[in-house]
Amino acid sequence: MRAFINIAFYRIKSFYRDTFTFLFTIILPLIFVIVFGFVFGGSNTGAGEYNISLGVIKENRGLIQVLKELGDMKVVLVDNEEELRTQVLKGYIDGGVIFDKNEFNLIINFSSFQQKPFLRTIGENFPNVYALHEIGMGEGIVKVEEEFIDPGKTRISGLGYSIPGVLSFSISGSIFTMIALFGYYRKRKVLKRFAVTPISPLSFVSGMVFANVILSILSCILVLFVAQIIFNLNFSIIWGLFLFSLFSSILGMMALGIIITALFKEPQTANNVGNLLVNIMLFFSGVYFPLDFLPNYLKIFAQFLPLYYIGKALRISVGVEEGNLGFIYTLSTIMVLIFVLLISIFGRKILSLEED
Repeated sequence: MRAFINIAFYRIKSFYRDTFTFLFTIILPLIFVIVFGFVFGGSNTGAGEYNISLGVIKENRGLIQVLKELGDMKVVLVDNEEELRTQVLKGYIDGGVIFDKNEFNLIINFSSFQQKPFLRTIGENFPNVYALHEIGMGEGIVKVEEEFIDPGKTRISGLGYSIPGVLSFSISGSIFTMIALFGYYRKRKVLKRFAVTPISPLSFVSGMVFANVILSILSCILVLFVAQIIFNLNFSIIWGLFLFSLFSSILGMMALGIIITALFKEPQTANNVGNLLVNIMLFFSGVYFPLDFLPNYLKIFAQFLPLYYIGKALRISVGVEEGNLGFIYTLSTIMVLIFVLLISIFGRKILSLEED
């Protein structure tokens, strides 16, 4: 037990001296929280705040009236179709609507299409709205008032939805813990110094793992508190479930790090592969941005990424997404069992004096 405690304290002390691990585990997640907070914290995509400018030919009076009734939308009148296309092409307006009595032709500036989500729905909804206007139903506009019903979870902003993704980023740093333990430590002959001491492989490995789990959990809690304090977020956290999700997710990422190290014997290569894998998971697993923005084939691809499930479990545990608690328990059990299996196989060789 004493050896286990000493190893754990050694790892905690060395953590703050390891610039890369310290940066990846604590500093970068905090930076992401601040950046995401100021970029998305004040955003609101509700009605009346579309801030879209659409052009329409002057002679289409019915079209002009319908557009003016569609929320906070600026209607720009032009003389002809050529002028309309020119203004859209040069970015003076976000788009334009042409109606020849038979069909609608919606012209959209590509940059505006990416930046203003409401433009994505105009092509689908506008013909229906115009048809209602023509037959005199409510002047073509159906007024909608939204009422929020609290189902026992907190109602959170888009920023709040992204915070579990930032936590996932911090958790993914556990991959590099195993790369360091099974790769760099062996190559730099750090393990040989422990091999001549009466320290069992079990005490060494468990002490290192325990320290990194504690450090990662503290990092995630710090990020969560900073986000709540700075941006006044109000999560409905189930603390027992949240800590259990963190614990199992960290072990799951450590298991992935063990697999990478086993496949790529050279530590630098394993580290590069780990970096590539982390970046792929962050952008395509829905931890930062909703999967609805991705094409269908990428939505399928996301379901093969571990962070997809980790992000979902964290969102459920902090109350920003509804979900079955059985999902968290099943996922956590699988990740813990995989970690125990892999650490049992590779942990026996950790203090071997032979260098790969």
